[in-house]
Amino acid sequence: MNRYRLLSLVLVILATGCQKAPQDSAHVADLVLNNGYVYTVDGARRVAAAVAVKDKRIIAVGSDEEISQFIGDGTRVYDLQGRMVMPGLHDAHIHALGIVQPDICDIRSQPMSLDELVPFLQDCVDRFPVPDGQWMAVPQWNFTSGNQPSETYPTIRAALDAVSSEQPIILYGNDGHHGAVNSLGLSLATDSSGEQAGLSAATLESVFADYAQLVAVDAMGEPTGGVNEGARELMNPPSVFDVMLGAGDNVPRSFMVKVAEKLAANGITSVQDAALKPDSLEAFADLERSGKMTFRLSAALFERPENSQSEAGLARIPGYVEKFSRAREQYSGDELITVQSVKLFVDGVIEGDPLATPPTLPNAAVLNDYKQPRFRVDMENQRLDLLGYVDTNSELCRTVRSSDQYRGHAAAVSFNLEHGYFPSQCETNKGVLEHSEAFIHSFVRQMTEAGFSVHAHAIGDRAVRVTLDAFAENKEAADRAGLTQSIAHAQLVHPDDRKRMAELGVYVAMTFAWVLPDPVYDMSVIPFLEQVGSINDMYDPDLYYMQNVYPAESVLAGGGMIVAGSDAPVDTREPRPFVNLQQAVTRSAEGMAYNASEQLSIEQAIDAFTINAARMLKQSDKVGSIEVGKLADLVVLDQNLVELVEQQQADHIAATQVLMTVFNGRVVYQSPDL
Repeated sequence: MNRYRLLSLVLVILATGCQKAPQDSAHVADLVLNNGYVYTVDGARRVAAAVAVKDKRIIAVGSDEEISQFIGDGTRVYDLQGRMVMPGLHDAHIHALGIVQPDICDIRSQPMSLDELVPFLQDCVDRFPVPDGQWMAVPQWNFTSGNQPSETYPTIRAALDAVSSEQPIILYGNDGHHGAVNSLGLSLATDSSGEQAGLSAATLESVFADYAQLVAVDAMGEPTGGVNEGARELMNPPSVFDVMLGAGDNVPRSFMVKVAEKLAANGITSVQDAALKPDSLEAFADLERSGKMTFRLSAALFERPENSQSEAGLARIPGYVEKFSRAREQYSGDELITVQSVKLFVDGVIEGDPLATPPTLPNAAVLNDYKQPRFRVDMENQRLDLLGYVDTNSELCRTVRSSDQYRGHAAAVSFNLEHGYFPSQCETNKGVLEHSEAFIHSFVRQMTEAGFSVHAHAIGDRAVRVTLDAFAENKEAADRAGLTQSIAHAQLVHPDDRKRMAELGVYVAMTFAWVLPDPVYDMSVIPFLEQVGSINDMYDPDLYYMQNVYPAESVLAGGGMIVAGSDAPVDTREPRPFVNLQQAVTRSAEGMAYNASEQLSIEQAIDAFTINAARMLKQSDKVGSIEVGKLADLVVLDQNLVELVEQQQADHIAATQVLMTVFNGRVVYQSPDL
């Protein structure tokens, strides 16, 4: 028996000696991912096979053999079988509280004709009753698709009136900028003194003249229901943020846990909430205290400025600075919450309404006058045709603009019968800045002086230029304080301003899921910016719009910085990072590319979702790449994004599934497939 015991002991010693055991527990990893394709996003974009994690941090990146020495008895080891690992994704422009679907009446971006919309909303009245006199507020209205009028409901106002005349109704567009209301809602509009004046043709020429370009009207100037941007607030409806949540500021922890779970399931470990009210920060802080937070939050604080088109608005800026500074101080000790930015809306959006009679022009601030396209709505076949354009430079239009004889119902009808368009279509404009230029410049200056990075929404090329002017004035101060300057969206950018973006070091956050040819949507944009012969001409590569729409690669080529943001719940509550990644690379749909010269490589697209965004959020020393010493924010995918592109299968990227998300060194999401 002694000989058998001795032989067993020798075998144990020999077996133990064959293992590369760590020298001490300090080198034993908590987690090891091996046999994978570890795309590090480091300076050389190196690829490794394995990564080791201990106490929240990455302690080794290398080959399977190199990482094996960090495996001990307590190490959780995952054999990835060749699957891709990349840094945790950054969503640099999201509204996190809106990504979870509450139990409310919600159109969910579903296109519906007005005939279909009415019974849908009538069903909501029954299922989600509100007391008479209180607002029925419905989010995610698809304002660019559907909404075809009929003889019964010639306008969205008529459709909403059919739903209820006893309670005001507001539909919030799925872009966060558009809205539609019924007649009772329009009647509730109040002037600056708080007096109820109502929105009408008369008040749009008097007390509400500053909002005229934000209200859809018919040929006689009467509102047809469309009420956009700040004009929505004239009627004091519920906040769009509260409507999207289905609640007010007191967001329950159970809801916040769902937000965290959804982000983790999408591989998103860092976000910039791009318009967060200071009062909403506490919901995130409570989530952090619960230990269930799966992401880093960078808050871009927002309060809608009042009277910002006038001198009175300038005096309010110090109050915003003080409020934002208090919030920053209150949460300065939080590990996962950073309050370092503020949000400024410089303009609105660039979609018009071709279904209106006459068509409603877009309101984004552009450098050249909007065109006045003429459309025909074929109600029977639910089709929209582009007939041509009004010559706003004609002698007739000059006469219309200088005379009062074409005002009024009878004159407008007579004019239309004779000329095929309405007198109001002789008007031209370049859209609207949300605030006076003086306010924009002062806001950026005061926020920069207070130590805040400024994140500006700018859609039109004029809005981008005004934003860059304000950033340029404050560039030196921002650099001294270590602050960033960033623009969200940048849908239309003049070539001169792309160069300035690079020179100023401005970060540009784009939602690439929108960068694709979509004829229904594009009919609401391109004919208002370009004089095209037909719908088929909208994608002519020589058009100014097509050459300058979402110019991602040009910004990078000039030395600028592109980051990615889903803008969820705009368009959809889903962050859909891999849809965005695919469109950054392909910019195409159904075999047609959308300004293909601006396509990004897969490496550039991944940078936008990782290290570039980490730099913008001032956390690239901690996360954004897989390097020793950085915090372990990692994601495991079921497809290799780099190989898909190499194999000319970039159109498969959108189908990518997250198999595991690691945040701060712990697994916060794991698919059953791993």
